[in-house]
Amino acid sequence: MKSSILRAGVVALACALSLSACGGGKGDLNLTGSVYNVTKEGLELTNNGGDNTKVVSPFTSFVFNNRVSTDDSFNIEVANVPSNVASKADCVVTNGKGRANYFSIAQIRVDCKIRQRALTVNVSGLTKDGLVIVNGNDSKTVAAGTTRVDMQKVNEDGPYGVTVLTQPHTVDPVSGQSVQTQTCTVGGGSNGIGGGTMGATEDTTVTVDCQ
Repeated sequence: MKSSILRAGVVALACALSLSACGGGKGDLNLTGSVYNVTKEGLELTNNGGDNTKVVSPFTSFVFNNRVSTDDSFNIEVANVPSNVASKADCVVTNGKGRANYFSIAQIRVDCKIRQRALTVNVSGLTKDGLVIVNGNDSKTVAAGTTRVDMQKVNEDGPYGVTVLTQPHTVDPVSGQSVQTQTCTVGGGSNGIGGGTMGATEDTTVTVDCQ
């Protein structure tokens, strides 16, 4: 009788350590990973064609709803993408297929490529050289007579803000000092002063007016 009770206790302990081995519910490992370059809701992942799991704010990691057991096969794929990502092919899963253990699940990552839109600045009245405009790390030197400047593309749903870094100027030959020759102001954009959030189409509304 004692041996039967002891044997039952050992089996119960084994089941507690590995529920799936006994046909039970959840396993012992959270199937998780890192997420890169996702800025909004919409990314949804599957494991082995099921257990659909949405990536939620702050969009830097995911955890599947159901845990897996050690040595279970997993195959993570992209089911849906955010609206600012063109297709499922633009979200790449790395190390998303294998057998579960503490090492393999720590290597999983998903990298998405956000759709980009053109940002065009319309320039008027520029008759002198030396104007420099910027948007973030994108700097453009604008020559006299220029009417259009193509800035680097901006991520859809991403922020932008065009500003004047350096006004048109010349160097005084006597003093060697820089002398401002015109004053340029930035307008347009979704906030009216050259910035805002990039929409689903290119932005051609930013203006630079020089006097």
